Amino acid sequence: MLLTKHGSLRRLLGAGILVSSLTLGVVVQAQEASEIEEGGVLVVVLPGDPQGLNSALSTDTASSNIVGQIYGTLVRLDANGAVLPYMAESWDISADGLTYTFKLYEGIKWHDGEAFTADDVAWGLWNVNKEFNGASAGLLAAVESIEAVDDLTVVFNLSYPYPPLLAGLAYPNSATILPRHIYDNGGDPRQNPANQAPIGTGPFKFSENRAGSYIELVRNEDYHIEGRPYLDRLIFQVIPNEAARGLALERGDADFIPYYSMSLSEYERLSGIEGIDATIHKRTIAGEYMAFFNTRNEILAIKEVRQALYHAVNREELLEKAAFGLGKVSTGPISSAQDQFYTDAGTFYDFNPELAEQLLDEAGFPRDSEGKRFSIRISYDQKEGPMNNTAQLIRAQWARIGVELQVTPMESGAWREAVYRRWDFDIQMGTWATGPDPAIGVQGIYTCETIDPDGGRNASGYCNEALDKVFFAAAQEVDHEARVGLYAEAVDILTADAPHMWLWDRFYPVAYNEGLVGLPGDPSAYGPFDNVGWKR
Repeated sequence: MLLTKHGSLRRLLGAGILVSSLTLGVVVQAQEASEIEEGGVLVVVLPGDPQGLNSALSTDTASSNIVGQIYGTLVRLDANGAVLPYMAESWDISADGLTYTFKLYEGIKWHDGEAFTADDVAWGLWNVNKEFNGASAGLLAAVESIEAVDDLTVVFNLSYPYPPLLAGLAYPNSATILPRHIYDNGGDPRQNPANQAPIGTGPFKFSENRAGSYIELVRNEDYHIEGRPYLDRLIFQVIPNEAARGLALERGDADFIPYYSMSLSEYERLSGIEGIDATIHKRTIAGEYMAFFNTRNEILAIKEVRQALYHAVNREELLEKAAFGLGKVSTGPISSAQDQFYTDAGTFYDFNPELAEQLLDEAGFPRDSEGKRFSIRISYDQKEGPMNNTAQLIRAQWARIGVELQVTPMESGAWREAVYRRWDFDIQMGTWATGPDPAIGVQGIYTCETIDPDGGRNASGYCNEALDKVFFAAAQEVDHEARVGLYAEAVDILTADAPHMWLWDRFYPVAYNEGLVGLPGDPSAYGPFDNVGWKR
């Protein structure tokens, strides 16, 4: 049993159905230390067991949220996206943008007592993150080498300027720093026992993982930021049933429902309950719900078929009925939440079933004697709550144009294996971040080089060398207006080819006990809970 901050017993909630999956929304800013009570327990709701506890190897959202408490990154972000010191106390970028020099805080220790050094940064990012994590490989693509000059100095040498690098190093799902003394043992890092019992440098230390029940973290007494963290323990509580999550918060058995655990149907109800603060956050990491077409499929390889299927989707209906209006119909691959880069350029796919039918006829897929054109599958992670209703709605919409859709929800691990390792799908859907910069969030799911079953993100198999050139030019461009223009070119190409259907730009509802203060205000929203505590 678990103790609350006031010592009353908490019930451990279990079983039910599976739902959502993705990350921590920004809710409140850090408070003055005098307003925060020392000690206590915070219970955060999980929709199911995380994939693992090493974001250097996985971009799973719940994992990244948990790992962001255990491991550290060189820098962190504030609520406005400004880069702040974290494990590096300072940094210098050369005038040509090709050399980044970071000075680390002195005295940081791994949770097992070993000293943290620049060698951990250089070795781990290069040999684990870059090698096995698609997001890391994209972030570090411009980096030629990472050198540990001395114990407290690490230098990144770039082959070309890459403006998004500094902010990207704040993200646990691409820049988590691992202990070399644990991982440099000649074995496959994906099989290392520390992936399930991590040893980090963050504000909380791993204590226990009870599958199907909870993950417990405890205060790191040697944390390098003095006086932090405030909390004694963090409990990530598994509550698979959507309704049970809201009830747990209402009863005081849980304290915080992050957006990846929030049932969209429960949000309005929780908003009206005394003692609960509920808000919708529009994150600069800019999530979009989208569907990937597998262009290896002989039917979906035809551009006109993809365009027809897109025109046959009523996205207003999806947004209203599957997402309860918590979002905005997407216009393309860059979310409208990315104010600096958003463009409505390109082709917009309005709901036009008549045009869809015409395109399918012209593509060589007429209706047969029973009115059917062809049958395809759609798969998704069953923890992604809105996807269940989305799939059923699309199934009904496509039936009207003679396309049979087979709906196949999957357990998280099986879905990732089928989609990203075996490419065994026709259409897969879910939510992906397009921010905070298109070079980080967008590029990696469309370029030819990221079609890779070992860490690649481009599961659709779509490859357009002309598009790659535009993306690579945009990533290197230091003039912001020129970058915006290049991304508009990329949007033109992508929306014409339609390798994905961009469904809706995601909003992020969260709910929490009103006594909490300091929940992360950084746009990455995986940030450490070292500022979090209970009001005095």
